[in-house]
Amino acid sequence: MPGGRADGEISLEAASVWIAPLLERYRTVVAREGAARHLVEAFNTLRLADALLDKARLVESHPDHPVQLVLLGPTQSGKSTLANVLLDGDAAGVSPLAGYTVHATGLATGCEEGALAPLSGVLAPSRRVPRHTLSPDALDAFALERVEAGPRATLERAVVWDTPDFDSIEAGGYRGAVLQGTAIGDVLCLVVSKDKYGDRSVWDMLTLLVELGRPLLLCLNKLDAADEATVVRAFSERFTERFGTAPPDLVTLPFVRERDPGGHGATPHFPQSTRSRLAAAVKVAVANVDRAVQGGAARAFIASRRADWIAPLEHELAAAATWNALVEAALEEAEQQYVRRYLDDPRKYDTFNRALAELLTLLELPGIARTLSRAREVVTWPARTLLGIGRRRLGGASAAPDQEAEVLAEVLEGVLTRLQGELIERRDDDPAQAPWWGAAQQAFRARRGDIAERFTARGETVRRDFEPRIEEAARRLHERLRAQPALLATLRAARATTDAAGVALAVKTGGLAPADLVLAPAMLSVTTLLTESALGRYLDTVRRELQAEQRALVRRELLDGVLGESLDSLARGLDDDALLSGGLDPAVLEAATRPVSTG
Repeated sequence: MPGGRADGEISLEAASVWIAPLLERYRTVVAREGAARHLVEAFNTLRLADALLDKARLVESHPDHPVQLVLLGPTQSGKSTLANVLLDGDAAGVSPLAGYTVHATGLATGCEEGALAPLSGVLAPSRRVPRHTLSPDALDAFALERVEAGPRATLERAVVWDTPDFDSIEAGGYRGAVLQGTAIGDVLCLVVSKDKYGDRSVWDMLTLLVELGRPLLLCLNKLDAADEATVVRAFSERFTERFGTAPPDLVTLPFVRERDPGGHGATPHFPQSTRSRLAAAVKVAVANVDRAVQGGAARAFIASRRADWIAPLEHELAAAATWNALVEAALEEAEQQYVRRYLDDPRKYDTFNRALAELLTLLELPGIARTLSRAREVVTWPARTLLGIGRRRLGGASAAPDQEAEVLAEVLEGVLTRLQGELIERRDDDPAQAPWWGAAQQAFRARRGDIAERFTARGETVRRDFEPRIEEAARRLHERLRAQPALLATLRAARATTDAAGVALAVKTGGLAPADLVLAPAMLSVTTLLTESALGRYLDTVRRELQAEQRALVRRELLDGVLGESLDSLARGLDDDALLSGGLDPAVLEAATRPVSTG
């Protein structure tokens, strides 16, 4: 793109990567009823920046395109009238009604069609249509036509753009035409009447025009001779106060009535002295056009306004980062609760007891082995052997509870309730981030049930997949025992026959829970002998290994794999129409928020 760039400056190529996608998100957000004023203002200046990029591309691809003179002004300022004066004709329709011009209309003199066609890119996505087909019901259109200028025309090869009013009640609907017209201009002409020059909308627009650094022409229209000096002085003083510099030459235009009583298609009869002053000012402005510096001005504009565009997006990203931290803290607490309430609770931790129950079978203790073998045939061993031996299959009414499943269900409910409370609280506490928290709360409420179902289903799979590890632990214990024949013989002889009746009774009457197994006489005999033997330390090692593996498994597969992934996906997938970040490609987000400087 044109215009040299010093090291460290923002490049127009880099800006084009993120401006267009961000503009589309802004378009979606501000289309919502009741969009915040600061978002609408940011959207408008971002539209101007996007059009400035298009103008830079036009300069690069067609450096000799005709001079573009753009007329801008509030309602009834006389833009269309001035266009007729500059072209010495009546091509621009005029009307006493405010908002008569609602489309950008280009009037080209001394130009072939081939020189006009490339201009459409700057006004995209608006469509170029014949002027007679323009309709107030279709604002996404503009006209660009060749006209025959009169003998006293100020311009020879140029396009004079008549733009819509920027201050009427309906101006929001055609603001894009004003901004795109501003961007395409090589010379910017602000036209105001004596009763409008002090309006805020005029000075807001003037701020934009000054910032673009292009030749600026100021026309104070409809002045009575008695008021001219006062208005010029007041305007000049305010300009100097606001911008710290003297204003460019002001062209004053007297108040004259149209020669056509109908007010349409007539050129006002300005005095020759007025025409001469206007022509001289326009020629000076055109002579000062330097398209080589327009790219630099565009970069400066983007750099100066970028913080305003990005601020709402950064609020959303900050909220998302806070959410990730809240989720991580909740998962850490959930892990600690799982350890405290299950792994470290001897009344509930049943995994190691399952391993010992399997060891009883491997030892082939008289009586117990046959009873537990029968249980093995009823359901999958070992998890369902002790926790799932249904009373219905063995003559009882219900199965023993799954201690781990109960703890995990309580942990899950605690995490979800905690995070839902955080969403509500932060939505109400931080207005800048409220849109993100509100969207996240809605998504959370909609997906909470699905997350809980996934967690429960995955939990069952994780516990089932861990069963071979329990059997493997029992086999390791058995192998160690076989290496000590004396201890093995002692275990075989240890009141097994006497205790078998108690174990069998417990199994038959309702499913023997692993926690209950600890209290069974046979199990007491085994655990006491093992603990007091040389294998006591190894027994503790196996228990700790099982606990560590279960903790890591639950953290990886359930807390991180289900909860963490689901809650992170929820935050990254927010595509609410109230969010700028919704649906934006991560590369666009990174480019938009990357620090830049203007050199």
